[in-house]
Amino acid sequence: MVDELTRRGLLVGGAVLFITGCSRTARTSAGATAQPTFPPYAGSLRTPAVEGLWYRVAAGDTLASISRRSGVEVGEIARANGLTDAALKPGTPLWLPGATTIAATAGVEDPEDAAPPARARRPGTYELVERSGWTDNPVRKNNYRMNGVKRITIHHTGEHPGLEGIPEIEVLRRIERYHQNERKWAAIGYHYLVGKSGTVYEGRPAKYQGAHVSGANEHNLGISVVGDFMRKLPNPEQLAALDAFLTDTRERFSVPKSRVFGHRELGKSDCCGDALFRWIQTYRA
Repeated sequence: MVDELTRRGLLVGGAVLFITGCSRTARTSAGATAQPTFPPYAGSLRTPAVEGLWYRVAAGDTLASISRRSGVEVGEIARANGLTDAALKPGTPLWLPGATTIAATAGVEDPEDAAPPARARRPGTYELVERSGWTDNPVRKNNYRMNGVKRITIHHTGEHPGLEGIPEIEVLRRIERYHQNERKWAAIGYHYLVGKSGTVYEGRPAKYQGAHVSGANEHNLGISVVGDFMRKLPNPEQLAALDAFLTDTRERFSVPKSRVFGHRELGKSDCCGDALFRWIQTYRA
C-alpha cells in the first residue's frame, strides 16, 4: 500500500504550489521515495528538489516578465527548466524554484499595445511610469502604426537646451510641448525616456512610429536618456535602469543586441553623446 504523496499540488491562478512540510512521505514496496504527481501539462520533467510553483506559459509571457511577477531570477528559471534560449512557447510548464506566488497579468495580443510591467525598485532595476502618469495630452491623429519593432535607437536629451537642473517630469513636458506645438508632431518623439532617478517614462506609445531619427523611424523604437552625455555617463542608477529596460525591451520585441544603435549611427547628429555611445558599443559587443 502506498501512502499519500510527499507533495500536494494546489492550482492557483494558473500555477501549482507544492507544499512540502505538511504531508506524509510516499514509500514504494522497496522503501524508495515515490515521485510526486505533476500537473497534467508537466510531461516528463524531473522532480523539483525545492519548494516552488509550476507555471503554465501564457501568450505574451517572457522570462523577464515571469521573473518580475514571481520574484525568481531569470537565470534560476532557465537553470531549473534546462532552457537554452529566451523563447517561450505558450502552454509550456515552467518550474519556478522558491516561488510562493505569481502576480496575475492581463494577456495582450500585440506587445506594442502594452508597456512592460513595472518592477519593484531593486539595484539594477527600474520603475515604469505610464504616459498618463506625466501628461494629459492625447496622441494626435497624425501618426503611423509601428507594425513591429526591428531595432532600437538610444538618444540623450542633451540636444535640447535649457533642461539641466529641472525636475525630470518637467523635462519630458517641455520636450513634448516643443514636439507637439513647434514641430506639430503627434506626441513626444521618443517612446521611452530614462530619468536620472532611474525611473522609465512611457512617451509615445510603442504601437505608433516615433519621431526621433529623421527618415528612419519605421520599426524603430526610440529611448532617450535624460541628460547630456557627451563627456560623462549617466549616474549609476540611471545607467542600470537603462541597461535593465533595454534588455527587457529587446526580449519583448525579439531585437538582437546588434540592432541597438546610437542616434549618430542612423543620422547626422552628435546624439547620444560620446560617453553614452561608447557604452552602447560595449553593450553590443
